[in-house]
Amino acid sequence: MPENDVLSPSATLWLLDGSQLRDEDLTSFAVWLSASEARRFANFARPTRRRQFLLGRMLLRFAVADLTGLSASKLSVLESSPHKPPQLIFPDEQRLAPNFSLAHSGEWAGCVMSSAATLGLDIEVKKPNRDLDAISEIAFHPREHIWFVAQPPAERVSAFYSLWCAREALFKLLCNLGCETEVSPLAGDENAGIFQNNGRHQYPLQVPDLSVVVFSDRQLSAIHQRLLTGSSLADWLVKAENSLCPLSE
Repeated sequence: MPENDVLSPSATLWLLDGSQLRDEDLTSFAVWLSASEARRFANFARPTRRRQFLLGRMLLRFAVADLTGLSASKLSVLESSPHKPPQLIFPDEQRLAPNFSLAHSGEWAGCVMSSAATLGLDIEVKKPNRDLDAISEIAFHPREHIWFVAQPPAERVSAFYSLWCAREALFKLLCNLGCETEVSPLAGDENAGIFQNNGRHQYPLQVPDLSVVVFSDRQLSAIHQRLLTGSSLADWLVKAENSLCPLSE
């Protein structure tokens, strides 16, 4: 991972397509979970949610290992509450943990990390067949909903997911900063659809079939992207160690 200069921080976004990872390979990773993670993992009733949790925690560990050089299997994560961000715990208590944010959607997991900036991430698989009008009316602020329904038909799927991800990513950033988490409207007819960032820095990223948004408390000089795929955990681990694939920088 590139160095994060204090005066010009950067971040690295890791994306994992877990669709080809076998359940038995993924489940074997559960032995790496900390005690608090294992308790949370055991409370998930739906297999899909259990799988997403493991994908995210596996990706987090290898993102940290890539940044720090530590062994991924020896990193620990503290879960204090389902409503609070997890915390990284290093064997060396003097080492400063990097800032990170996790997200998942379907078989995709994402982790963005920086040693200098606080971050929030959301990813969503674009599903054009959903009733986006109805979801927008329920989930968005009335001003945002008015903005969304005014978008041209050909642009509405992208507009919906861009706004959804922006709201979620900003919420996660505010949580990581320990701030008030109420998100003000990010779009409306008075700003012609240009998202307001409430003093934060917003980075929508181009990834096929996904909507991806990163928010940061500091302006980033670059976001370096890594895409990982594989048909088994062993195959993925080899790729993670030897040949990370950059999407863009």
